[in-house]
Amino acid sequence: MAEEREIKTEYILDEIEACESAEDLKREILPKLRAQEEAWEKKINSILQEKNLSQGRMADMCGISRQSVNGWCKGKIPKNRETFLRIGLAVGYSEQEMDQLLQRYGHYSGLYSKSMDDCVALYVIRHGESLSGVERILLYDEILQRIHEKIFHLQAGGEAEIITTRRFDEALAGVKNEAELEHFIKENIAVFAGAYHRLYSYIEMHIQSNYMDFTDVRSISEIAQIQGWSSSLRNAVSEIRQAKWIPNRNKIISLGLHLCMNRDQVDEMLELAHMEPLYAKNIFETVIMFILIDAELNDVTDQESGYYHPDELCDYAREILDELGLPETESFLSELPEPEEEREEE
Repeated sequence: MAEEREIKTEYILDEIEACESAEDLKREILPKLRAQEEAWEKKINSILQEKNLSQGRMADMCGISRQSVNGWCKGKIPKNRETFLRIGLAVGYSEQEMDQLLQRYGHYSGLYSKSMDDCVALYVIRHGESLSGVERILLYDEILQRIHEKIFHLQAGGEAEIITTRRFDEALAGVKNEAELEHFIKENIAVFAGAYHRLYSYIEMHIQSNYMDFTDVRSISEIAQIQGWSSSLRNAVSEIRQAKWIPNRNKIISLGLHLCMNRDQVDEMLELAHMEPLYAKNIFETVIMFILIDAELNDVTDQESGYYHPDELCDYAREILDELGLPETESFLSELPEPEEEREEE
């Protein structure tokens, strides 16, 4: 564990910025981040041992494949924050333990009451101490589904009342049962929905600024068709627009590449989704940061450049990801459109 703590985020950032090629990144930086995988391997194996759980049992509780859990036990870090939430719920973690799991091992933000999923997770943690792991996860899923069906479609209009996170936390702490939780969420629907509206407005703003000078494109659906977005990415944007659900972190990052955002803009979009900025100690996000920094140095994301085109960043990212050939980036590659020359051949 000591080795993990000695690697400072600022040091990694400086190293990324100093890299002149993807090969430099792969040779000089990524090996130093493997300590994250070693730390996770020790953590998940200790969880299974302490809780007397088999890999199969953990898989059943979290609703995933046994192969995935086997991968965790060999150091493969779960790909999204939701999985870490489910692991913590399955083993009965407290709020403090859940935050540590999310932040130290997942490299995600801690629990945040103004996020719908986290609000429900906090309720289950506080009121599900007597439940088994399976029952806690079932309760979490059932409440989210019920809220989605009964409340979120109401789409409260108007601006949300400005309320500090501390006051919001205190109000949530006073909720005693599921009926009160539903009432709390209904009363604060504008707070939750506000995140969706701000995020979707930000996405629309980038469409207008990035595409108006190149095509007659005026909507996300048109861009999705032109760039060949995956169905899952199209659905993610649709869910944001309808204020149904905020997609997972990698989907937000994928959107940033598709909309030719620079690093600061991707970080701002993550913040609007109640997520932490790109994290330099996460291997996948280190690669994304390198791509965005390198792209900016080469004027790929510079709209004032005479060579700028809004579709180029995705091609640029695919080229680097293909060159690196990392297992951590394989699933992300499926989100990117085919290279320009292959699209033209079709």
